[in-house]
Amino acid sequence: MTDPRAVVEIRVPAVELKKGDLVNTQPGEDDWQEVLGVYRTATDARSTEIQSLVNSLGGRYVVVQLTDLLPVDGGVYFADDGTPMVYGDEEDGDRAVAESVSESNGVRTYLFTRFELVSVRATS
Repeated sequence: MTDPRAVVEIRVPAVELKKGDLVNTQPGEDDWQEVLGVYRTATDARSTEIQSLVNSLGGRYVVVQLTDLLPVDGGVYFADDGTPMVYGDEEDGDRAVAESVSESNGVRTYLFTRFELVSVRATS
């Protein structure tokens, strides 16, 4: 019997990425981010900045925007005053959860060659 939560990792050409894909930006490190947008041509983009970037690349690259959510590497506990805290290490010490989590609107912009293979989680 197969566990329906099991994940299969595949590699696809960057030009075939689509919004909603989960991409591992650092294979071996497990830095999975969600694709927010894929821009193969300037007409794919809404912002003038992305349109200009895509135009400047002359079709050699695919511009991909991903979420920017960093992992929180530490257990969470509640301080005496109820503040959620993350256990730190000997060098950094504990810090508030609010200081450890990524902003909700963080975005990374990547350039992949059109033929570059990208690690993606299979959807089925």
